[in-house]
Amino acid sequence: MPRIQYTTPGGATGALELTAERLTLGRADDNQLVISDDSVSSHHGEVTFDGAAWFITDLGSTNGTKVGGERVESIELAHGGSFTIGHVDCVFLGDEEAAPADAGRGAASRTVSSGDYGSRPYDRGLRSGFGPRAKEKNGGAGALMFLGVLGLLACGAAIYFAGQLA
Repeated sequence: MPRIQYTTPGGATGALELTAERLTLGRADDNQLVISDDSVSSHHGEVTFDGAAWFITDLGSTNGTKVGGERVESIELAHGGSFTIGHVDCVFLGDEEAAPADAGRGAASRTVSSGDYGSRPYDRGLRSGFGPRAKEKNGGAGALMFLGVLGLLACGAAIYFAGQLA
């Protein structure tokens, strides 16, 4: 049975058996595949089988899914291929009979992409269980500009009224 073996930065190890064609992966207990490490998002990704190959798709996690240090959105998993979830090192071990001939030479996971990101885009509008969407940060520029204008108006009013008294 295919599985993902992992090692956390703290040295804990484990194996996740891939028992269905679609499994959620993350730190939260409601996932089918749970990795209890703070660098793994609550609902980090999804592992799927399309009938011919296994894939892992990142679901917009904080620390990302990486292959060779580069962040990826979706990768096809090859027997013996390594990848990182958050800061957790993982190795995919497929069925021995289905393993490619070059698996003994340390085959790596293959990134599925047509550009800088995965070719299997994830519709982030379908996300659930991640809490409220983050508000865009503007750094308080609007409030600061308002206070500046208000200060200039106060100075102008003070000068006007001081001129009326004289």
